[in-house]
Amino acid sequence: HGGFAVYVPEHYDDRRAWPLVVALHGGSGNGRDFLWTWVRDAKRAGCLLVAPTAVGATWGDVDELGLLEILAWARSRYHVAPDRVLLTGLSDGATFTLVYGLAHPDVFRALAPCCGVWHPANFANGNLERARGVPIYLVHGAEDFLFPLALAHLTRDTLAAAGADLVYREIPDLSHTYPRGENPAILDWFGALPPRT
Repeated sequence: HGGFAVYVPEHYDDRRAWPLVVALHGGSGNGRDFLWTWVRDAKRAGCLLVAPTAVGATWGDVDELGLLEILAWARSRYHVAPDRVLLTGLSDGATFTLVYGLAHPDVFRALAPCCGVWHPANFANGNLERARGVPIYLVHGAEDFLFPLALAHLTRDTLAAAGADLVYREIPDLSHTYPRGENPAILDWFGALPPRT
Protein backbone atom coordinates (compact mmCIF):
# COMPACT_ATOMS: atom_id res chain seq x y z
CA HIS A 1 0.00 0.00 0.00
CA GLY A 2 1.03 3.55 -0.64
CA GLY A 3 2.96 4.69 -3.68
CA PHE A 4 1.49 5.75 -7.00
CA ALA A 5 1.33 5.01 -10.72
CA VAL A 6 2.02 7.63 -13.41
CA TYR A 7 1.09 8.03 -17.06
CA VAL A 8 3.02 10.53 -19.19
CA PRO A 9 1.72 11.10 -22.73
CA GLU A 10 4.07 9.83 -25.41
CA HIS A 11 4.26 13.32 -26.93
CA TYR A 12 5.16 14.97 -23.61
CA ASP A 13 7.30 18.08 -24.12
CA ASP A 14 8.79 19.91 -21.14
CA ARG A 15 8.67 23.24 -22.99
CA ARG A 16 4.98 23.70 -22.18
CA ALA A 17 2.86 23.27 -19.04
CA TRP A 18 0.59 20.21 -18.89
CA PRO A 19 -2.70 19.59 -17.09
CA LEU A 20 -2.56 16.90 -14.42
CA VAL A 21 -5.32 14.46 -13.45
CA VAL A 22 -5.00 12.91 -9.98
CA ALA A 23 -7.27 9.84 -9.73
CA LEU A 24 -8.14 8.18 -6.40
CA HIS A 25 -9.23 4.52 -6.47
CA GLY A 26 -12.16 3.08 -4.53
CA GLY A 27 -11.98 1.07 -1.31
CA SER A 28 -9.60 -1.92 -1.46
CA GLY A 29 -8.37 -0.76 -4.87
CA ASN A 30 -4.95 0.46 -5.95
CA GLY A 31 -3.54 3.19 -8.14
CA ARG A 32 -1.84 0.80 -10.56
CA ASP A 33 -5.18 -0.66 -11.62
CA PHE A 34 -7.22 2.55 -11.37
CA LEU A 35 -4.78 4.36 -13.64
CA TRP A 36 -6.23 2.40 -16.58
CA THR A 37 -9.69 3.97 -16.15
CA TRP A 38 -8.09 7.24 -17.26
CA VAL A 39 -5.15 6.47 -19.59
CA ARG A 40 -7.04 6.55 -22.90
CA ASP A 41 -8.76 9.85 -22.09
CA ALA A 42 -5.65 11.45 -20.59
CA LYS A 43 -3.79 10.56 -23.78
CA ARG A 44 -6.55 12.04 -25.96
CA ALA A 45 -6.72 15.27 -23.94
CA GLY A 46 -2.97 15.61 -23.44
CA CYS A 47 -2.87 15.28 -19.66
CA LEU A 48 -0.38 13.90 -17.20
CA LEU A 49 -1.97 11.31 -14.92
CA VAL A 50 -1.16 10.22 -11.37
CA ALA A 51 -3.04 7.45 -9.54
CA PRO A 52 -1.96 7.09 -5.89
CA THR A 53 -2.63 4.06 -3.70
CA ALA A 54 -4.04 4.55 -0.21
CA VAL A 55 -1.82 3.52 2.70
CA GLY A 56 -4.62 1.41 4.22
CA ALA A 57 -7.51 -0.45 2.62
CA THR A 58 -9.11 2.90 1.80
CA TRP A 59 -8.50 6.64 2.01
CA GLY A 60 -8.20 8.46 5.31
CA ASP A 61 -6.49 11.32 7.13
CA VAL A 62 -3.11 9.60 6.87
CA ASP A 63 -3.16 9.88 3.07
CA GLU A 64 -3.62 13.66 2.81
CA LEU A 65 0.02 14.57 3.39
CA GLY A 66 1.19 11.76 1.09
CA LEU A 67 -1.05 13.06 -1.68
CA LEU A 68 0.53 16.51 -1.39
CA GLU A 69 4.00 14.93 -1.44
CA ILE A 70 3.12 13.00 -4.61
CA LEU A 71 2.00 16.24 -6.23
CA ALA A 72 5.25 17.93 -5.20
CA TRP A 73 7.17 15.04 -6.79
CA ALA A 74 5.15 15.33 -10.01
CA ARG A 75 5.80 19.06 -10.18
CA SER A 76 9.51 18.55 -9.63
CA ARG A 77 9.69 15.97 -12.41
CA TYR A 78 7.25 17.29 -15.00
CA HIS A 79 6.07 20.69 -16.21
CA VAL A 80 2.66 20.74 -14.49
CA ALA A 81 0.39 23.70 -15.16
CA PRO A 82 -0.13 25.18 -11.69
CA ASP A 83 -3.75 26.10 -12.42
CA ARG A 84 -4.68 22.83 -14.14
CA VAL A 85 -4.74 20.06 -11.51
CA LEU A 86 -7.94 17.99 -11.42
CA LEU A 87 -8.68 15.70 -8.46
CA THR A 88 -11.10 12.88 -9.19
CA GLY A 89 -11.98 9.48 -7.75
CA LEU A 90 -14.41 6.59 -7.44
CA SER A 91 -16.48 5.65 -4.37
CA ASP A 92 -14.24 6.19 -1.31
CA GLY A 93 -11.84 7.95 -3.68
CA ALA A 94 -14.69 10.29 -4.66
CA THR A 95 -15.65 10.91 -1.05
CA PHE A 96 -12.06 11.83 -0.23
CA THR A 97 -11.76 13.84 -3.45
CA LEU A 98 -14.14 16.23 -1.70
CA VAL A 99 -12.33 15.98 1.66
CA TYR A 100 -8.83 16.58 0.26
CA GLY A 101 -9.83 18.82 -2.62
CA LEU A 102 -11.88 21.27 -0.58
CA ALA A 103 -9.17 21.33 2.09
CA HIS A 104 -6.64 22.47 -0.57
CA PRO A 105 -8.45 24.70 -3.09
CA ASP A 106 -5.13 26.40 -3.84
CA VAL A 107 -3.70 23.06 -5.06
CA PHE A 108 -6.63 21.62 -7.04
CA ARG A 109 -8.34 23.70 -9.72
CA ALA A 110 -11.40 21.44 -9.83
CA LEU A 111 -12.89 18.25 -8.38
CA ALA A 112 -14.73 15.41 -10.13
CA PRO A 113 -16.04 12.86 -7.59
CA CYS A 114 -17.80 9.81 -9.08
CA CYS A 115 -20.17 7.67 -7.00
CA GLY A 116 -19.04 9.12 -3.67
CA VAL A 117 -20.76 11.00 -0.86
CA TRP A 118 -20.36 13.95 1.50
CA HIS A 119 -18.18 12.95 4.47
CA PRO A 120 -19.01 14.44 7.91
CA ALA A 121 -15.33 15.46 8.24
CA ASN A 122 -16.11 18.24 5.75
CA PHE A 123 -18.16 20.00 8.42
CA ALA A 124 -15.52 19.67 11.13
CA ASN A 125 -12.53 20.80 9.04
CA GLY A 126 -14.11 23.90 7.50
CA ASN A 127 -14.47 22.49 3.99
CA LEU A 128 -18.07 23.66 3.72
CA GLU A 129 -16.92 27.27 3.95
CA ARG A 130 -14.15 26.64 1.38
CA ALA A 131 -16.56 25.12 -1.17
CA ARG A 132 -17.84 28.48 -2.46
CA GLY A 133 -16.89 28.91 -6.11
CA VAL A 134 -15.01 25.59 -6.36
CA PRO A 135 -15.75 23.87 -9.70
CA ILE A 136 -17.13 20.39 -8.95
CA TYR A 137 -18.37 17.83 -11.47
CA LEU A 138 -20.38 15.35 -9.39
CA VAL A 139 -21.45 12.05 -10.98
CA HIS A 140 -23.69 9.39 -9.44
CA GLY A 141 -25.54 6.32 -10.64
CA ALA A 142 -29.28 6.11 -10.07
CA GLU A 143 -28.90 2.38 -9.35
CA ASP A 144 -26.04 2.75 -6.85
CA PHE A 145 -26.55 0.08 -4.16
CA LEU A 146 -23.68 1.13 -1.87
CA PHE A 147 -24.31 4.89 -1.77
CA PRO A 148 -28.05 5.24 -2.50
CA LEU A 149 -29.32 8.15 -4.54
CA ALA A 150 -30.61 9.96 -1.43
CA LEU A 151 -26.99 10.34 -0.27
CA ALA A 152 -25.98 11.68 -3.68
CA HIS A 153 -28.80 14.21 -3.52
CA LEU A 154 -27.70 15.22 -0.01
CA THR A 155 -24.15 15.71 -1.32
CA ARG A 156 -25.42 17.71 -4.31
CA ASP A 157 -27.67 19.90 -2.19
CA THR A 158 -25.01 20.49 0.47
CA LEU A 159 -22.47 21.59 -2.14
CA ALA A 160 -25.00 23.77 -3.98
CA ALA A 161 -26.06 25.47 -0.73
CA ALA A 162 -22.39 26.11 0.08
CA GLY A 163 -22.00 27.94 -3.23
CA ALA A 164 -19.88 25.43 -5.14
CA ASP A 165 -19.76 25.86 -8.93
CA LEU A 166 -21.56 22.54 -9.36
CA VAL A 167 -22.35 20.28 -12.30
CA TYR A 168 -24.43 17.27 -11.21
CA ARG A 169 -24.78 14.25 -13.51
CA GLU A 170 -27.10 11.42 -12.55
CA ILE A 171 -26.75 8.39 -14.80
CA PRO A 172 -29.98 6.34 -14.96
CA ASP A 173 -28.61 2.79 -15.43
CA LEU A 174 -25.35 3.15 -13.50
CA SER A 175 -24.77 1.05 -10.39
CA HIS A 176 -21.82 1.48 -8.02
CA THR A 177 -19.11 1.36 -10.64
CA TYR A 178 -16.83 3.77 -12.46
CA PRO A 179 -18.64 5.76 -15.20
CA ARG A 180 -15.79 5.64 -17.69
CA GLY A 181 -17.99 7.20 -20.37
CA GLU A 182 -17.99 10.43 -18.33
CA ASN A 183 -14.22 10.93 -18.64
CA PRO A 184 -14.33 12.89 -21.92
CA ALA A 185 -17.08 15.17 -20.58
CA ILE A 186 -15.17 15.71 -17.34
CA LEU A 187 -11.99 16.61 -19.23
CA ASP A 188 -13.84 18.91 -21.64
CA TRP A 189 -15.50 20.65 -18.67
CA PHE A 190 -12.16 20.92 -16.89
CA GLY A 191 -10.38 22.25 -19.98
CA ALA A 192 -13.02 24.97 -20.43
CA LEU A 193 -12.61 26.37 -16.91
CA PRO A 194 -11.18 29.89 -16.93
CA PRO A 195 -7.85 30.59 -15.22
CA ARG A 196 -8.16 31.10 -11.49
CA THR A 197 -8.32 34.79 -10.59
